[in-house]
Amino acid sequence: MLLACALLSQGDAAIARTQGSKLLVAIIDQVMWGDLLAPEVRAPTLRRLMKEGGVGMMCVRTARASGRGGGYLTIGAGSRASSSSSQDMPYPEGWAFQADEIIAGEPAGRVFRSYTGWPAGDNAIVHLAIGELMRENMSFPYPLSLGLLGSALRRSGRHVACLGNADTKAFVHREVVAIAMDGQGLVELGSIGPRLTQKQPGLPYQLATDAAALLSTFRRVAAAADLIVVDFGETSRVSEYADLMPPGTARKARYRAIERADRLLGQMVSPLPRSEWAVLVVTPNARPADPDEQFASLTPVLLRAPGEQPGLLTSPSTRRSGLVVNTDLAPTILSYFGLQVPSEMVGRAMRVEPVTGDAVERLRADVERENAAETVRRHAFRWLPALAAVGLWASAGLFLLGEKAPRWARKLLRGWLLVLLSAPPMMLLVTLRALPSWQMVAAIAAGAAGLAALSGWITGWRSGHALPAVLMLAAPVYDLLRGAGMLQWSPLSYSAGAGARFYGIGNEYAGALLGAALIAVASLSSRRELSSWGERLLGSAVLLGTAALVGHPRFGANLGMALAAAIAGAVFALYLWRERPTWGDTLGALALAGLIVSAAVAVDIGARGAEASHVGRFISSVRSEGWPALGQVMVRKWTMNWMLLRASLWTDVAIAALGCLAVWLLARPGRALAAMGRPWLMQALTASVLGAVASWVLNDSGIIAAAMVLLYGVGSLAYLGLGEPQPAA
Repeated sequence: MLLACALLSQGDAAIARTQGSKLLVAIIDQVMWGDLLAPEVRAPTLRRLMKEGGVGMMCVRTARASGRGGGYLTIGAGSRASSSSSQDMPYPEGWAFQADEIIAGEPAGRVFRSYTGWPAGDNAIVHLAIGELMRENMSFPYPLSLGLLGSALRRSGRHVACLGNADTKAFVHREVVAIAMDGQGLVELGSIGPRLTQKQPGLPYQLATDAAALLSTFRRVAAAADLIVVDFGETSRVSEYADLMPPGTARKARYRAIERADRLLGQMVSPLPRSEWAVLVVTPNARPADPDEQFASLTPVLLRAPGEQPGLLTSPSTRRSGLVVNTDLAPTILSYFGLQVPSEMVGRAMRVEPVTGDAVERLRADVERENAAETVRRHAFRWLPALAAVGLWASAGLFLLGEKAPRWARKLLRGWLLVLLSAPPMMLLVTLRALPSWQMVAAIAAGAAGLAALSGWITGWRSGHALPAVLMLAAPVYDLLRGAGMLQWSPLSYSAGAGARFYGIGNEYAGALLGAALIAVASLSSRRELSSWGERLLGSAVLLGTAALVGHPRFGANLGMALAAAIAGAVFALYLWRERPTWGDTLGALALAGLIVSAAVAVDIGARGAEASHVGRFISSVRSEGWPALGQVMVRKWTMNWMLLRASLWTDVAIAALGCLAVWLLARPGRALAAMGRPWLMQALTASVLGAVASWVLNDSGIIAAAMVLLYGVGSLAYLGLGEPQPAA
């Protein structure tokens, strides 16, 4: 009883400490880190906050695939939301007004009630597009509650205020309200109306923030509000009109807008007691790239909280120093006030991670590296699948020609295939050192060609496919065990800006790893009948260990690909122990593989708690919410998979690989048949096809993983089938 009382008293003390805490969220939208860190920008307040608090890059992906809209809604909901413009309402996300502001001859509060049936009460601000936004966001296959942050704060008795706007002469822009409004589109305190702007005829948008009016309103509201969200507006206006300006003029206008916002922020922050107020600077939307820029869609975020040390921001959502997600902001705000985070919020609270040296300089280097990787990634995801599809279809064509195929064409295509098989591991190894984009492209091209030439030369061009496969197996395994640093920066890996994955191994390299593991084990096995138990155990351990590593929450954290690797690995391992496996053998092997993957996931659920990976959180949500949670995940994954199946170039690779395989099965060319006499190649190919099917079914971007598995399986078959016949080993 004494222990319980002591724990309760500590909990009450923690709540009491948060009761006096306040938070200022400053919106400086449509800027990038390069803008804030530019030497031409004089922003002493922002620079001081960078030195005194945590800094990071923020993924601002919303439910919209592209374009402006949903960034503010996503922050307020704690889950990806959308806002689509229409001819009748160009920017519904920002269609908010003061309750007493006259709209079409009536106060906005009365219009709000006529639209929604809800009274505005004594709230200062109403969002007139709340009904339209609700309708748009009802169709997503995951829990989503607009205004969830504001609702949680209102229920707890916290007072919330919104200030400022980004209005132009043409459009109303009060998107800031979407962050702080409750589920009915209401905000208790604040001012967002036209009295906070003044005419500026010399500017293309003809309006600017009235500094005196904004500051006086802030001082009045700060005495009553616990959370104040302020939009300085200037940078948003510049971004909206940037296409009308020459690039250099637009850049200078953006820099001056940042400086005006910095001055206003400084005048707000200076009188606030640091022991009471935290300051969070957020950019909800990434601006379009200037014509001369390398660009990644990661925006600035700064947090200075009482008692926090300087460093890099991180969260369990990303597990990467200096990188967070926009869905982390609402949980961070609620945690700051000592409130429980609703289950519908998919993000996790940010924290500051101390670093050695200057955190801002470390962040600057990471920003440059991310920009370079993103630039190369855009080319890699076009050219690699295109060249792979061409190479596989060309192989099918030469299979059909059989002995009529010119020798020079076979040699040329075999070299092409070796370069394709060598490119993925080189795209991983090239990240051992930070390089500009053009140097990265050159290093990848030279490295892939060099590895292809080396692997062909040392094997007399008989087994040139083996070395790239072995390297593709070894490199990601080494990297995962060392913290996945190469996978984070590889242009063939997941994109932090796209927000599909932030840690572990993505479907691109997980597919390549699976395909390479099967080919590597087959290539290193010297004979069809393995008499040594040690050889059998080693081969089985490599395949099933790969599945466990891919699924382990601390390392790969990719459950779908872990199951696919377990299926393919179990099938191949069966052949190591049984020449003709029965259905019972197959089911037993699959059950064993499933247990291995499940054990890896169980570690995450039982041991890591709040730091659990998305795999662990998914299992926990199914356990707590039941089968509907599983259904939602399945619908979301299949929706994404179907979209990529229709739009991705990797679909062409998968079709080309299956087409090449079909030609081999139907035409049965002599050289390819002779190649199948090699030990374990047929078994590896069978497991590759099964692994590709499982990869496609079990992942939301499964066509990419399936194509990578088939590239190594069918690519190796094509390489061997186009060579000179060799005696069976």
